Amino acid sequence: MNQNHQINYTKEEKSFDSIRSLKLTNFRSHESLSFLLSGKPLTIVGQNAVGKTNILEAISLLSPGRGLRNSNLNDLSNTKNMNGWGVKAKIISNNETIDISTGMREGSTGREVKINEKKVSGSSHLPKFFSLYWLTPSMDQIFLESPSYRRRFIDRLCSIYKHNHISHIRQYEKLMRERNQFLKSNIQDEKWLDKIEYQMARESIPIAINRIDLVEELSKLLDCSVDSVWPKASLKINGLVENLISLWNPEKAEKEVSTILRRNRRKDFLSKRTNEGIHRSDLEVFEKNKNIAAYKSSTGEQKGLLLSIIITHLELVSNKTSRYPVLLLDEVVAHLDEVRRASLFKKIFDSGAQVIMTGTDLTLFDEFKNILDIFILNMGKLKEV
Repeated sequence: MNQNHQINYTKEEKSFDSIRSLKLTNFRSHESLSFLLSGKPLTIVGQNAVGKTNILEAISLLSPGRGLRNSNLNDLSNTKNMNGWGVKAKIISNNETIDISTGMREGSTGREVKINEKKVSGSSHLPKFFSLYWLTPSMDQIFLESPSYRRRFIDRLCSIYKHNHISHIRQYEKLMRERNQFLKSNIQDEKWLDKIEYQMARESIPIAINRIDLVEELSKLLDCSVDSVWPKASLKINGLVENLISLWNPEKAEKEVSTILRRNRRKDFLSKRTNEGIHRSDLEVFEKNKNIAAYKSSTGEQKGLLLSIIITHLELVSNKTSRYPVLLLDEVVAHLDEVRRASLFKKIFDSGAQVIMTGTDLTLFDEFKNILDIFILNMGKLKEV
């Protein structure tokens, strides 16, 4: 769908988003934790259950949504003090220094977001100022999970270089909830339903186009890769709206989506939900060399496919926007063999991006300690090696 020419910025022309200071207040296991960062790739090393992933989760909340664990925001307070929680960071973005903070006060129903100490209306504004995403051990099962899991994954990747993507999704979901409520209540207001369904169809189109563009661009880069260390991934987005757009122009596709929603009212009334739409799409991934679906691949191949997608997305975003996002890798290195581990570190260091990793074994990072910031986490305190 994307007709724009590929833009290849040189490293000197790129803006590297990075965190330069981080402060956690009453967050999970950390009553109070603060430290400075150089902007280089870094790793936090410590035993299990000392709070390494909690630090990454706090950072992930500098983006829209509920963070890398998809947690209930009310459950993030330290158990010793249930008076809310806070995360504050000083970041470099687009070569500017910006303060971002987020958190919840006791008794509040939503989290507060501030940019340079000024409140903004919701977390959907954050990608304009700061770009990040993550890979966690729980995501290793992405190819075996339900379509909703893969859909959230591709939408997060979309949101990093299409800043309006999350806003369109939230508006669509709000309209869908309203439509479902009408149908459940059996309210016979055809004109109002027509209006809601028209707006749902309208919001569907940019969501679908963003997904198609991302998948096409990712597939091109993945196909060009000559690194034989990683399995070669091939991606496809499959869904009602995406398929209509591939056949027709956006205007005709929008009308057809609205027609389908209207036609399905009776079926949706009986099932108490909207059965067809942009919210039902799925990301399909294949291992190209073997020509098999990712879910049929071995556990090691699935992890390799996922990592290759994540790292290639890092390159894609920088090529398209001149910005390199921050990447969080939770306990990823330990599960790679020596060859893939070396390849991953090379890709990270060659990119120049700030990649924040966690691990339990310091020796896995020893040979890179001259170009990698290493912190030891113990007893709630961070010490730089």
